[in-house]
Amino acid sequence: MIYVLVFMMGCILGSFYLVIATRLPKGEDVLFSRSHCDNCHKDLKWYNLIPVFSYIIQGGKCSFCQQKIDPLHLIVELITGTMFLASYLYFGFGYNFLINLIIVSLTIIIYISDFKYMIILDSPLIVSSVFIINLKLIYLGLKPTLYSILCGICLFVIMLLVQQLGKFMFKRDALGGGDIKLSFVIGLLLDFRLGLIVLILSTFLALPYSVASLYLIKNNEVPYGPFLVGAMLIVFMLAPKFELLFDFLFRF
Repeated sequence: MIYVLVFMMGCILGSFYLVIATRLPKGEDVLFSRSHCDNCHKDLKWYNLIPVFSYIIQGGKCSFCQQKIDPLHLIVELITGTMFLASYLYFGFGYNFLINLIIVSLTIIIYISDFKYMIILDSPLIVSSVFIINLKLIYLGLKPTLYSILCGICLFVIMLLVQQLGKFMFKRDALGGGDIKLSFVIGLLLDFRLGLIVLILSTFLALPYSVASLYLIKNNEVPYGPFLVGAMLIVFMLAPKFELLFDFLFRF
C-alpha cells in the first residue's frame, strides 16, 4: 500500500509540476485559476484531472472538444511517480528520501521549463531552498544548516564569476541567471565538495547534447539547467561513492 501511495503522490505532483513549468513562464496563474483544455479552453471537471487514469479513460483526448491531449501529461505523471517510488525503494523513509523528492521535483520542473522556454523559474528554487533548510534544521541541527547555506553562497559566487568571465571573453552571457541561482541550491543541498563534483559532472553530461545541437540544428544556445539538476540527482544518490572519488583524486 505504501508503494502505491508514494507512486500516486508522485503522479499527482507530476501533473502539478507540468502546470508550473508550462504556465508560469507565460505569466499564467497556477494556484487560483482552474485547469482548462488548451484547445477549447473549457474548465475541466475533477474526473478529467485524475493523474494517468483520466488520460487513459479519455483515450488521450479532451472530453469536450475531442482534440488530442499532449502525451507529455501522461509521460510526466508516470516519470514523476516512478521516480518518487524509486526514491522510497532506494532510501526508505527519512531525511534522504525527503531531500531526494525535492531534487526529483526540481528535475521535472527544470527539464520542462528550460528545454521548452529556456528559463529556470525562481519560485521552485525558492520553495526548494526553504524546504531544504527546514529539513536540515530538523534532522541535522543549526550549525550544519548554516554551513550548508555558506556552501550554497560559495557555489553561487563561483558560478557568478564563471558567468562574468564568459561575458568578458565571449562578449555574451555564458550562463543564465537561473543556472547561477540553481548552483546555490546545489551547494545548500550537497555542501561544497559534492557541489563542485556536480558542476564538473554537468559539463560532461551537457557536452554530447551541445555538440549534437550545434552540428545538427545549428543552435549554439543550450539549456544548462537540466544537466545541472540531473548531475545533482546522480551525485546525491551516489554521494558516498563520489566522496571516495574526491578523496582519491585530491589525496596526492
